[in-house]
Amino acid sequence: MRGEGEFGRDPRENSIEMEILREIGSIGAGHAATALSDLLGQKISITFPEIYVVRPEDVPEVLGLHEMPSVVIYKTLQKNHGCNILLAFDRREADKMLSIMAKHAFGLDELDEEMKESAIDELGNIVLGAFLSAISDFVELELLSTPPFHVVDIFDAVLDVFLANLCLQSKEAVVFKTCFKREEEKIYGAIVVFFDEKLREELVKRGKVWLE
Repeated sequence: MRGEGEFGRDPRENSIEMEILREIGSIGAGHAATALSDLLGQKISITFPEIYVVRPEDVPEVLGLHEMPSVVIYKTLQKNHGCNILLAFDRREADKMLSIMAKHAFGLDELDEEMKESAIDELGNIVLGAFLSAISDFVELELLSTPPFHVVDIFDAVLDVFLANLCLQSKEAVVFKTCFKREEEKIYGAIVVFFDEKLREELVKRGKVWLE
């Protein structure tokens, strides 16, 4: 398993890439928190306490989701740049988020199944959309994504199907452990990003200019 700081191969490039990832995470979290706060009518903060760069097959272990029932929402980029991005929750953590959305976004004690489906997709659209927007702003390119899709299943099975269906060329996954905080309540999840080589190189190029 690999940890923080091993995204690239050259040590200086590793450092640049980790700084880029932290900046993208900070910007994306800020945008997503603002949108969620507006939706729920109360302050929501989002932080990324840990960032890892690992092999795709190591993601379940890093997240503590190996063989765990999970909710996974994903988007993919279209056209010339490749980036596949997931928002993942342990099923219990997802239920906490849905409970907050039921009460504060819909004014209900509980959502029916159809509304749960809608709420999950809306959450993914906000968080993943904000994150992709941060990447887009950083590389100064228009990045178009698919609508959000979600799956409820054992995390390992979801990841295996995701990787197989999309034929990802990424040899590494960037994992942002994610904490959503509302008052004293904390909900834990993760954003997992698979960059293709072209977009990764563009991030490094822009990052070197940004750090000068």
